[in-house]
Amino acid sequence: MSMLMEPFALWQRDLGRFLTRGATGFFPPADILVTDEDVTVHLDVPGLRKEDIEIDLQHDVLTIRGERPLPYEDEGDGGRGTWRRIERPFGSFERVLRVPHGLEEDAIEASLHDGVLTLRMRKPQPREPHRIEVKAEEVVEAAPTSRRTRTRTRTRR
Repeated sequence: MSMLMEPFALWQRDLGRFLTRGATGFFPPADILVTDEDVTVHLDVPGLRKEDIEIDLQHDVLTIRGERPLPYEDEGDGGRGTWRRIERPFGSFERVLRVPHGLEEDAIEASLHDGVLTLRMRKPQPREPHRIEVKAEEVVEAAPTSRRTRTRTRTRR
């Protein structure tokens, strides 16, 4: 497979985002660009530092995890007021992407700039057909053994 895709259908992902909005509202949007040579993924992760992001590759699955913590302390009745509205998403997130079969760890480059995580992956080169030579078992003929022919002389008595 040479495409990069999420293991779930889009409607399943969106339904999961809707159902878990209160618990984990942060789901970074991703752009995926595919060329003949590589795959590039851009994730919007505003406010995150490289220490806040984990990227794992296991088999053909790339997992990107992180957390965008709520930047406000709970003021409560401390005299400063309470939250009126919070529209920006915060919380833990996890994105799981299926990557091309045979992708090596060292083929992935990750960078974070201006709140955008960029992953560049070189596609694995397709394996060229390789002809296997069939070797025949060599039959080694044994050298003829020299037999001494003994001539017996029989004498009659």
